[in-house]
Amino acid sequence: MVVHVAKPPYFQQKSSPMQGWHALARQLLCRCSCSFASPHALRQGPGLHRQQRGMGNFRGPFLPPSVRLLAHPDDSVWQPEDLSLTSHDSFAVDAVSLAQSSVDELPTPLGLQRRAHVLWKEGCPSTVLIIKKPKTLAASHILKQMGLWLHKQGLKVLVEKAVHHKEFPQFDIFEPGDEVDLCVSLGGDGTVLHLASLFEQDLPLPPVVSFAMGTLGFLTPFDVEDYQTRLLRVLQANEDRVFCTLRTRKRCEIRLNGNLRMVYHVLNECLIDRGASPSMVKMDCYIDGHFVTNILADGLIIATPSGSTAYSMSAGGPMVAPSVPGTLLTPIAPQSLSFRPLVVPEQSTIEIRLPSDSKAHARASFDGRHPMRLPRDSSIICTTSMCALPMVNLGKLDSDWYEGITQKLKWNVPIREERSQKELLETLKANDRDEHPV
Repeated sequence: MVVHVAKPPYFQQKSSPMQGWHALARQLLCRCSCSFASPHALRQGPGLHRQQRGMGNFRGPFLPPSVRLLAHPDDSVWQPEDLSLTSHDSFAVDAVSLAQSSVDELPTPLGLQRRAHVLWKEGCPSTVLIIKKPKTLAASHILKQMGLWLHKQGLKVLVEKAVHHKEFPQFDIFEPGDEVDLCVSLGGDGTVLHLASLFEQDLPLPPVVSFAMGTLGFLTPFDVEDYQTRLLRVLQANEDRVFCTLRTRKRCEIRLNGNLRMVYHVLNECLIDRGASPSMVKMDCYIDGHFVTNILADGLIIATPSGSTAYSMSAGGPMVAPSVPGTLLTPIAPQSLSFRPLVVPEQSTIEIRLPSDSKAHARASFDGRHPMRLPRDSSIICTTSMCALPMVNLGKLDSDWYEGITQKLKWNVPIREERSQKELLETLKANDRDEHPV
């Protein structure tokens, strides 16, 4: 089933109160389009689904069968029956009909695209992929323990080919395109980025449970010492609801003289910088086909909300919660001090062109990988991937992210020496003894 929330050319006020409410509902929802597809629609091919949606460049979200969308902050689940398609005599545009009785009961389209929970179609997953941080003995030890434990639970365990022959011959090898129900990450944020890169195609990604075994990370909320309890709860998600956040990915097309050369999907950011050149990079920025500005800077970061706390934040960009549907444009050392970071709608198409009169070539990288040289007359076009990455939450909704910026980044924590009352009392006593010796 595909449901559209589209903006008609105009609205006509009807005499019926319910029909009048339908018109009001359409006006409230016309600023955002959302689309949901069944597995049958996915099998028809992404091109057909995009044509049916009539949504221009917006892609997504497509979800695996194990992920269900939430409609409200009260954790209620969005059902296709809540919306039905209607038609109008004077124009052929899909409209939406709602049976709710108040504005407070309206589903939130933006929230529908980001907040979800896990629900296994067959009662429990059957295949799990475990990715570990490379060259880490602790991660290898935990992977072996976790894999054997999951195997006892009746799951097929997959690992990467690079580590299968060296360390884990008892598990199966993961090949691109294999069906995976659940992913487990053992490492830091870089390990999660690597895991996401294994699913390059625009197909639904399985839910990911990420355990912290690295340095500072916003994508690793789970403690590996308690992995059995955490994983058992995920395996039994049909009995006790497990929340997940749909992390946006960007689809980056690299074009040379208008010809498509490469496509990458990024979870954090696409970076365009001057590389080894001593000169600043000259770029032209287009959004939704409209020229916006000329850029003269050391570089530009096109980041997702997940990437807002990575390189973009170091370059002065804002922190954006992962459930916010937006894209960040953060300049790196721009020539103009008025060139501040910008947040644009997620469905916007962003095109960065390197003009022929640029003083130097540029360099591009994608989630810190695939570095490549950008010659003159090349361009990068960034759109939103059809398939987001479902990240299983430790807490509810965005609570993991807020805890991350306060506990890990010490956001808004006063910069002062924090001492306990006992330490303070001992210091005062020592000072008193110095002033009044016996």
